[in-house]
Amino acid sequence: MEDYEWMKQKVMRASFRAVLRKDSGEEQAGAAFCLCRKAFVQAKEEHRLLTASLYRYGRFLFLYTEGVGEEVVPDKLCAFLEPFLQSHAETVEAPDRDRRWIRMQPYYYHAVPESAETWMQGRKPTLRRGRIALLAPEKWESYMGHHLALMREGLIEGDRYHFICLHENILFSYFEEPKTMTNLQKAEAADSAALKAWLLTDPESHFMRFAPGQGPGPDENFVFLPCVADSQFVKDESVDEKAADAAE
Repeated sequence: MEDYEWMKQKVMRASFRAVLRKDSGEEQAGAAFCLCRKAFVQAKEEHRLLTASLYRYGRFLFLYTEGVGEEVVPDKLCAFLEPFLQSHAETVEAPDRDRRWIRMQPYYYHAVPESAETWMQGRKPTLRRGRIALLAPEKWESYMGHHLALMREGLIEGDRYHFICLHENILFSYFEEPKTMTNLQKAEAADSAALKAWLLTDPESHFMRFAPGQGPGPDENFVFLPCVADSQFVKDESVDEKAADAAE
């Protein structure tokens, strides 16, 4: 009989970013993505993970995870990718540690998961989205201040699984479609003073434009990213043995 105690555990959401090395070959990286996908599925089957999605923008990688009971450690979950990732500067707290993945700061969401069981109730996404936007340097204070006000007020309805994180000037968003609408106050949506104040700031002015050919159309701020590994399925494809060996 299966033990369902894991369903009572808290869900720990997190997003991370990493950068592929310039000398990483596409074939080897692709094989590593396949191996990561299998690791995601295994972690889900072992109830250490509810979901994980890895997205790519050029050499930049963005990982969204939902750990069961504790936060997922990307170094372990994506161990096959480590040889192909660029090293980041050490932190003051851990000066001797070499980093491959950087934890992004959660900044905006519409719900806080309580347990794996309640978090998964009614959850039937057909699409898991990842996207990025670039925050304009002179607009940081305004963007963060208004989004903090929206969070504290908790009246705005949005996707239950929407999760925006920040590192440097990059905003990474994860959300699901079809959307499951909710709000932090768990009440009927009401007029939001925080939203009215945010709309008066000219929200579009808070974002930098991507270089021509890099991003979306001229009137769009967000770039949707292709998913290169997901815990929800294992692609029915053969992986070149030499590339897979190199990835391992």
